[in-house]
Amino acid sequence: MPARLDVARTDLGLVIDLVSDDGDTLHIHEPIIAEALGSSPTTRGYDAVDQRPDGSWTATGALTLDDGTRVVVEDTYRLDDAGRFQLHRTSDVTTQGSSDGVRIAFGTVTSVEDAKTDDWQFFIPGTMYNRNDSDGDGREDYLGTYVQDHRDDKNGLLAVLARAPRTGATFTVARTSVPSFDTAVSPEQLETRYFAQSTDIGSLGLAPADAQVALRGSFPFSEEYSFCLDTDGRGWAAYAPNAVGRVVDVDYEFRITRTPDLTEAIWELFLRQGDVLGTTRPNPDVTLEESLEYRQLLTQLYYRKWEREENEKEPAGYLVHFSPRTGETLGSLIEFGFSGDQTLLAYAQTIWGQKNNTPLYVQRAKTVFDFFVDHCQLPNGFSHGIFDPINDTFTHWFTGILMPFQYAEDEEDVRRYVGRQIAGALMPVARELRDVEGNYLRTMCESVYPLLLAYEATGSTEQKWLQAGTRFGDFLLNAQHDDGSWYRAYTPAGEGLTSPTAWFGASYEEQKSGTIFPVPVLTTLYRITGEEKYRHAAAKAADFIIETFVDPVLYVGGLNDTTHIKSVKSDSVGVMFLMRSLLKAYEITQDVRHLAGAVKAAKILASWVYLWDVPFPEGTLLDQARFRSTGWAVCDVIASGTYLDNEFLEFTGDLANVAVLAGSRELLDVAELVQYGMQYATSTPTNDHGYVAPGIQCEGVLTSYWLSAPDTTEFSGAVNKVKGDDNDTCNALTNGQAAYGIYDLERSFGTLDFDVIRRERFPS
Repeated sequence: MPARLDVARTDLGLVIDLVSDDGDTLHIHEPIIAEALGSSPTTRGYDAVDQRPDGSWTATGALTLDDGTRVVVEDTYRLDDAGRFQLHRTSDVTTQGSSDGVRIAFGTVTSVEDAKTDDWQFFIPGTMYNRNDSDGDGREDYLGTYVQDHRDDKNGLLAVLARAPRTGATFTVARTSVPSFDTAVSPEQLETRYFAQSTDIGSLGLAPADAQVALRGSFPFSEEYSFCLDTDGRGWAAYAPNAVGRVVDVDYEFRITRTPDLTEAIWELFLRQGDVLGTTRPNPDVTLEESLEYRQLLTQLYYRKWEREENEKEPAGYLVHFSPRTGETLGSLIEFGFSGDQTLLAYAQTIWGQKNNTPLYVQRAKTVFDFFVDHCQLPNGFSHGIFDPINDTFTHWFTGILMPFQYAEDEEDVRRYVGRQIAGALMPVARELRDVEGNYLRTMCESVYPLLLAYEATGSTEQKWLQAGTRFGDFLLNAQHDDGSWYRAYTPAGEGLTSPTAWFGASYEEQKSGTIFPVPVLTTLYRITGEEKYRHAAAKAADFIIETFVDPVLYVGGLNDTTHIKSVKSDSVGVMFLMRSLLKAYEITQDVRHLAGAVKAAKILASWVYLWDVPFPEGTLLDQARFRSTGWAVCDVIASGTYLDNEFLEFTGDLANVAVLAGSRELLDVAELVQYGMQYATSTPTNDHGYVAPGIQCEGVLTSYWLSAPDTTEFSGAVNKVKGDDNDTCNALTNGQAAYGIYDLERSFGTLDFDVIRRERFPS
């Protein structure tokens, strides 16, 4: 039967059932939920539902709230030719009561035969993938509940999804009118948590409802549980200022479909929202070539080589960990991999020096490679990650937003740098980790992979670089388990680390999330040496990745740092590394299963990307800098869409290659969105963002609120920020990744012009 809209009467009044052509039903069982600030919500059905000559339905309801406010709601429903239900909602205050604000919401619930509570699969962009239960304890890992509502500005697709895997029944609720404005939330409002605010930011969410799922929306926003303010997860909400006149004018779409798996369900929603929201390629005020030059020149400014009389090892590196507003380097650590990514910077500088005929850049890069090979790698192939030239020692674990743990002198110093919340959450595990020597597998792979690429780029003449690469290759072969997996981190002796579990993983899947990193190293060694052992190990790893992470949609483990809860979490960069690994495996195995896995990962990766431009409060940095969020990716599920970071810049070439191999124009479009969108927030001579030089891009920006409860910090990269801020931290990683991504695109396709790639690779 064709999709239809049914009207029924309940104790609340008239309600609406949306029925798909498969017979799956979404009950709009609570059409009107109205709440005055300081009062309990009032839930009502419609007073009348009338069908118009054009086939649409008008549903109206009026109610008086506890404070005397009189609210009238008018909803217009339409059913399109594809069986999708559109809702245009308006709400007016006709009588002003005593409260300062009013909020209007709705509630729906699915109806799926034989559904089971624990079977449902969920998707909230950048926030929830499947069930957010990578530790396998049956409980949502982060907020600790499946009752989740999220502000629109934290939702890159403006949509939420629930899927019943037994039938494939898939339900989505999406906002289809883009929020157009927002105002600042004051410190006093952050403290009170419930306040009146003029804003166009609503929220969407979901919650278990017996064996079914409730999908719901609110305007303005309401988050029952949230990390926007505190690590304790307490909620907050805004209310439209209570005055006679219109308080709500917003569009939604309900979709009820059948999908073959969760990945395809997410991909279909992504494509639909891209169309509905009118997503187009961003046009930053800087070209890719200009951006690359500014970034590379900035990196040169932070090159540092210690002379023999300072340190007999003559360490060399790019000391890019500083505040963009002062340019002052924080500490003197040389970090290989992750936020320091010294060899990636050295590789990018090598290519840049070659292209610009500037031997100095190549020579400086060589000193960085040589220092790593000569002093940071053990004979068994293990490599250290962080070197302290001042004290001539290696340090461990604390990197990224946790770098202040390295140079803080005591626990009080830590609190001064990162604030009470992060210090309180991580101090216990920090104490335990101080007695553990080792390194992340991501860090080791990120150190050796660019080294091997530089070996090839410099004519394969630096034999000790290759020898270092093969030592690490042997380390990987010795550490690989029979199922193709690796641990997340290792001791210098090559033993996998599993304790503390909060840092190295509580389940087998979390502990083995290190498997997403080594494949590019192995495939490069295979390309250089032709030795079958590397190809075999890469293929085994790719098989493990597909079975363990891709098929169950359980992507975890990309980041080495965290704010609280746990280190092994769902994050976008983990999907990026996984996609790259499967792409590189396919290139040497030609196994179509590896390519299919890379395509699935690419589709999930796309869902982390913003398809619309978040409005910022007037006068904030991002407002003044004319920042656009389209094309930026959410960092991880703990911060959710509140915090966007720019690691995707390194992987645009990988995504473009997957797109071309798969024949997917849509995936290529995503690569283009990211490549151009993430040039925003980069300082230029004409738009300096208040930074000290061109080429500076903080590692992230805040499109909403995250741990924003008022606090005092000296290093505020992790906390004490509000919507419209950057994170006040520049890491080496950012510009190295941006350069690598551009060079990878150019090497793969001979151009940075996506229109040329389309014409050449997708001939009509």
